[in-house]
Amino acid sequence: MEPRTPPLISTVPRPHPARLDATSYPVHQLIDARFGDMDANGHLNNVALESLHENTRATLNRQIFPEVYDRAGRRLRIVTSTIVVHYLREAPWPAAIDTAIGIGHVGRTSFVASTALFHSDACISLCDTVLVLLDDNGPTPIPDDARDRLESQQLLVD
Repeated sequence: MEPRTPPLISTVPRPHPARLDATSYPVHQLIDARFGDMDANGHLNNVALESLHENTRATLNRQIFPEVYDRAGRRLRIVTSTIVVHYLREAPWPAAIDTAIGIGHVGRTSFVASTALFHSDACISLCDTVLVLLDDNGPTPIPDDARDRLESQQLLVD
């Protein structure tokens, strides 16, 4: 009898407690949830929450890399390498969601966009996304001016 291979288990650590504090994020925007964001259980569904995280990331990406979404004239692209989402509590509809973002890490060719969603001052979801900067030849170093802008938006943790 051959020995059994143990099951492969992949886990993601719980987020740092400071990530649950809205003051840790340098950029905020209030967005009204849509009726269509609600699921059969009467709360905002996971796809709608991830869409809010994505919109928050894209808004900051456009500020840091102004031409990145101009498909005709862009030199650089941003692609997602990894997304980790934590759904922490339910949020009802209607709801105003405070979307928040800060940069968790800046590497040579990539950075981590760390977003949070808050409802009634409670964190309902967290997301960390590794974003890689590409040119026509693949991953490319983050330009110094963009690096400075990214670093100016880092998470504010004491």
